[in-house]
Amino acid sequence: MFAFFLAIINISMIYYPSGLEVVVLKKKEKDKKIKFLSVFKYLKETYKYASSGKKYLFVVFFANIILTIISVIVPILSAQRIVKLTDELWKELIIVVVLIFGIEVLRNICHWFYGVYWNKYFFKVRKNIQLALAEETLKIKTDELNNNSSGVFIERINNDTEQMTDIFIQLFDLVSTCIANIGVFISVFFINKFIFILYVIFIVVLFIFQKRAADIILEKRKKHIKNREKVNGFTSEIVRGAKDIKILDAEESFLEYASKTMDNLKESGLNMALTRAKFHFFNGNVRDLLDLLISFAGIYSIISGELSVASMLIITNYSGKIMNISSNVEHIIETVNRFNLAASRIFGILNNEEFQKEQFGDISVNSLNGNIRFDKVSFDYDENSKVLKKMSFEIEANKTIAFVGRSGAGKSTIFNLISKLYDAKSGNIYLDDYNIKDLDRSSIRGNLSIISQNPYIYNMSIRENLHIIKSDATEEDIIEACKMACLHDFIVNLKDGYDTIIGEGGVTLSGGQKQRLAIARAFLLKTKIILFDEATSALDNETQREITKAIENMKGEYTVLIIAHRLSTVMNADKIFVIDKGKIIDSGSRSYLLKNCGVFKALYKTELEDTN
Repeated sequence: MFAFFLAIINISMIYYPSGLEVVVLKKKEKDKKIKFLSVFKYLKETYKYASSGKKYLFVVFFANIILTIISVIVPILSAQRIVKLTDELWKELIIVVVLIFGIEVLRNICHWFYGVYWNKYFFKVRKNIQLALAEETLKIKTDELNNNSSGVFIERINNDTEQMTDIFIQLFDLVSTCIANIGVFISVFFINKFIFILYVIFIVVLFIFQKRAADIILEKRKKHIKNREKVNGFTSEIVRGAKDIKILDAEESFLEYASKTMDNLKESGLNMALTRAKFHFFNGNVRDLLDLLISFAGIYSIISGELSVASMLIITNYSGKIMNISSNVEHIIETVNRFNLAASRIFGILNNEEFQKEQFGDISVNSLNGNIRFDKVSFDYDENSKVLKKMSFEIEANKTIAFVGRSGAGKSTIFNLISKLYDAKSGNIYLDDYNIKDLDRSSIRGNLSIISQNPYIYNMSIRENLHIIKSDATEEDIIEACKMACLHDFIVNLKDGYDTIIGEGGVTLSGGQKQRLAIARAFLLKTKIILFDEATSALDNETQREITKAIENMKGEYTVLIIAHRLSTVMNADKIFVIDKGKIIDSGSRSYLLKNCGVFKALYKTELEDTN
């Protein structure tokens, strides 16, 4: 009876856990909870990513059917072995023993097929889902990406896909084992109905508490994953920003913040583990109590003549599998919750349920002439401040156009709208005679290149940084692009030349070298429209002159748009637009603007003073 009192204590610990966050779910929150049957929806969604691996699943399915049948047969034969041994029926015992051996060999063969083909299937599925997630992440709106930590997406692409596929393997095994054990459980009904009823009562009691505990653990798991996303995001920031952290002497404050996020992760993980431990303590005590009551019931039935010793041996032989039904149900409930949680986070991206995706039209254009027109375009990053205010201008194809103005005037925003990284709040943008809203993604971004002030350089070799944006580029194409960007001479003097690994973010390159590599990537693409967003700001005067010369050589063949901090780089532009407070206040040649535009004259005067 001591075990019974321990069980009662544990019931109170599960329903009223001390120091434990009990999630009180209102009706609205209940509607948001992941449903048990959602697993079937997610399995159907997962199956779409099986590709050619579907044939492996059929092998797994048939192997599992045989394994399930074997799991029901073997305990029955094992019980017969005990009976034959007890009754000293040696010949029949030998037949049963040999039969068990043969079935176990078949089980091992099926397990081999099951394991091999299951892993082939799910490694293929995992790879396809991770690739699809990466593809869909690239479609998410820029402001959504900016408003979420990179850890959110890294966690889903790497950890959630691994969790979901691994959990599904566990779930498949658990369901198969549970079905086999239920067959054994039913056999007890024909041996002794009273003992069968005892098993039923305890299994129902355990199921109720297992479901309750699984719901509590699920809520804690959600919180734990959110904390893990924060840790992943912040640690990646530490790695990427290590150089600046050192320069700012901010190691202590960054590590202190990291410690806080890791403490939150530790606490949520520990909280979840303690909840699970308390439940297992309760579950173990109930199982012990059931074992005690079954023993008493068996002894009473044998004494009263209602049960033979051989039959009691069969029940005892079945006991472990029957008791495992409750454990299997517990694991199935928790595994389904974990599977659904991981799957909901994955398909939240894949099925456009959680993050807004970029919207493109369906008109496809292989090559644009390069005409650009803004018609009363307005834009803001938030509701409190307008960046562009009903801006209108027109750019002819094959012209070199410059945008100048004070910091924050809206110059870079123009480039963001042309490349459709953001959508205009009102007004229309036209590439040639096509409204940008009607063009598909490749028609827009396949016809333009942007060279930014802080280009992202990939942790690859120089050659790979160029090949990755144009896989069919020849060696001659790469060298020509690097020569145009005044980078070739620098590269050939490196120890490994074009095969030099340049580190994450191009950390081994100077600011000017990174910009020149970005310019080489644009030259390699040879798109009709090329946008230079402060692309020469980190270059020395001599290199800037060379790049300016390269841009001059592009005149008449490409539509070139330049945002420049240094006015000296845009003096030969066909037209210069002066932007102030989100509006174009004047445009024209350098000589015209120096005579007629006060803002341009002020910018020019400031640059002369800085130069002197």
